[in-house]
Amino acid sequence: MKYFMHFLAKAASLSKVVAGQEISVKADLILGHDGTWPKMLSVWKQREYRMAVGNKVLISVDHAFPAPTVQDRVLQQEIAEVCKEKKCQLYNHGEGVLHQIVAENVDIQSGMIIVGADGHVATSGALGAIAFSVSSEGLVPVLETGFYNLKVPEVVTIYLDGGLRPETMARDIALYILGTYGQTLKGNAVALRGSFLKSASVDSKMTICNLLPEAGVVTAFIVPEDSEEEGTVIRINIDSIEPMLAIPPEPTFVNPLKDLAGKKISVAIIGGCSAGRLEDMMVVADVLEGQSVHPEVTLIVTPASSKIANKMDQMGLTSILRNSGAIIMPPGCGPCPGKHFGILSSNDVAITTTIRNSPGRIGAQEAEIYLASPLSVARAAISGEIC
Repeated sequence: MKYFMHFLAKAASLSKVVAGQEISVKADLILGHDGTWPKMLSVWKQREYRMAVGNKVLISVDHAFPAPTVQDRVLQQEIAEVCKEKKCQLYNHGEGVLHQIVAENVDIQSGMIIVGADGHVATSGALGAIAFSVSSEGLVPVLETGFYNLKVPEVVTIYLDGGLRPETMARDIALYILGTYGQTLKGNAVALRGSFLKSASVDSKMTICNLLPEAGVVTAFIVPEDSEEEGTVIRINIDSIEPMLAIPPEPTFVNPLKDLAGKKISVAIIGGCSAGRLEDMMVVADVLEGQSVHPEVTLIVTPASSKIANKMDQMGLTSILRNSGAIIMPPGCGPCPGKHFGILSSNDVAITTTIRNSPGRIGAQEAEIYLASPLSVARAAISGEIC
């Protein structure tokens, strides 16, 4: 079975589909959050909030919670009213960032079709879903009809074989893929497989699927080993991957981290949808235990969900991080969207586990943002420089 084409055909009620074909697929789950809903609501409101019967809709308030402005609070109240009226599943009590909420609370089945107004819904591809990102306005027709119209993309299959070096994490694999194959992958669906994924944790799988949309992929997902190979094939031996670093102004501008060793930093950010899972927090705590954050560095840590935060408490990780000088944020997106909780000044140089390093992403246009793994960020927070 060719995983991607099989499940697309099934969702479109067709016997088969081919690349380039225009199809309409039934959405099993529709996603949104307070970051994309302002534009979506303005359009949907004009259409009298029409929604197809049987839609399953999940909304999270994670970009600006608790509300940093009156405007954000008014929006959150409007979201709550609409969700109550339309019987959407709303998470607005600090449960965490959208993609982690989905992983923890939705029974994701192989080939499940997810459509969401967020650039990183492909995170669910780690659990076998086929997830598509749409614009805020593009979500309205999906809500109204329950179907998503698309042109079937080509598939690129990436084999990830071998094992991680001690100093690398799954995040380094994702950065390596962005830097080495970003242009090749743009506009395609990415099927991931290989010996590494057989033993990799769900946390690591989610990290990889989460970041690949930054290369412009249509979706990314992990396929069973017994499924047929699809499309162009890329083979990566991850034994050779070293710690990587995305350099401003694009996540696809990736170099080995050692190339910028010694560069001073002022802010370190760990967590959110890309690297705020328990596996990440355990690695960070291991680095920080008995150490102190550099006196000229602000270290901000954001658990991806309240469940993860609770586990951190139970395992003693929270105390380790706080005692080292880290600031622990409420579960959610943290500084990543640039709404609050760690805005950068024009003088800041930040190393982060967030998903984008474009100018102005987390505050001032002049701030420098470098993307790395939680391990690399934790080490930099202690030394005061990329190391």
